[in-house]
Amino acid sequence: MNLKFLIPFCILAFSQCTYLSGDNAGVREGKSPSQLYSECMGTFADDAKCKEFVLKSIPDADVNLLGQNANQTELEASTHVFIRAQLIQSLLYQNKLFVKNKLGEPDEKRTVNNWAPGMEEWLYYRPVSKFAEGSRPDREILIRFQRGAVVHVGYTQPSPNR
Repeated sequence: MNLKFLIPFCILAFSQCTYLSGDNAGVREGKSPSQLYSECMGTFADDAKCKEFVLKSIPDADVNLLGQNANQTELEASTHVFIRAQLIQSLLYQNKLFVKNKLGEPDEKRTVNNWAPGMEEWLYYRPVSKFAEGSRPDREILIRFQRGAVVHVGYTQPSPNR
């Protein structure tokens, strides 16, 4: 008698485990601000409400790049800004010449006089990187060299206040 209930229970428990541990388990779908804006415009067709919705969904989004009245010069400038994770990955352990060719001359150069000799920092205050496509650019990028090779890439996120 107990065997009749045990077999369906095991099948049910096993199916729940495979459902919850699938490829998409616990993964939140991430959308760019432009994707959210286009879906909202397809549904509601209200520019102001859609921009407000994008700002509530992604607080870091740059709403000046969205809509039909988007500034073309800002759109072109945002295409030359790198995604932060890709930039950090591509710059680590590279030399100064590579960094200078990729990002241009730094806005400020500093020599670090601490326990490690030969350390230098380059600071970029102009828009160089951003978190994701459609987000605002970082305020500052700091690249630390030791003996001519990049050992650390730091960033300062854009301020939450608009």
